Amino acid sequence: MSRYLKPIRNLGSAALIALVIGLIFPSLAQALFDEETRGGVLLQSIPFVAFFIAVLLTFILIIVLVATRFNGKIPSRAYRPIELTIIAGILGGIFALFQPFTFSPYKYGFVMLLGSTLGFILWSHVVPKHAKADADLPPISSTAQIIAAVAAIAVIVFLVTSAIGANAPQAPFGERQRVWNTYTPERQAEIATQKMTEFNTVEIPVLIIMNLLPGLLIFFALRELIAAFAAPKAAGVQAKLARETG
Repeated sequence: MSRYLKPIRNLGSAALIALVIGLIFPSLAQALFDEETRGGVLLQSIPFVAFFIAVLLTFILIIVLVATRFNGKIPSRAYRPIELTIIAGILGGIFALFQPFTFSPYKYGFVMLLGSTLGFILWSHVVPKHAKADADLPPISSTAQIIAAVAAIAVIVFLVTSAIGANAPQAPFGERQRVWNTYTPERQAEIATQKMTEFNTVEIPVLIIMNLLPGLLIFFALRELIAAFAAPKAAGVQAKLARETG
């Protein structure tokens, strides 16, 4: 536990202090400085910098804890597919941001790129087992593959359904409400049809592709966990059979 308590104490305390500074500084500035001084760029930026430092230190703490827990414990056969999935997310986010075809993927490209980049930074600090150690691992059974695939599909369906519900276009469909109210019912119906068609043909496929990434991560991780938990049980059954037949 000391391996975890030390970084939690050091980095966690520093992040908490930065968070408190960001929260209380506006009130302190109100009491300590006049209005002209408070309007300066330096004082205005202190809460933002404090919050940024708090988030950064928290992320560093997560990296330290994950690396401490999993260094040298993740098989290469599981580590590499997860790494490639995260890299695919980075490339997908870049493509969505810079593709010249339609604006819709641009709305999700930054989220995909940011999440994948943070995931890659975290995952790159985890050291996997040597590739030669995979030869001693129990094989991944078809049952483990099926269970992991079902769980991944369930997660993807849940995430896609939630994303569709949260991002479905609604009136006034990007127009100002005052302008929308001036449109005739026919014009409103035309705009609604156009937006829904664009959402169904462009945005929903983008949402599906984006949410495939966490589903794949769950698939690769879960099948390895199932194989690891099933191996001791299988070894025990084989040993019991050997004793009975012997």
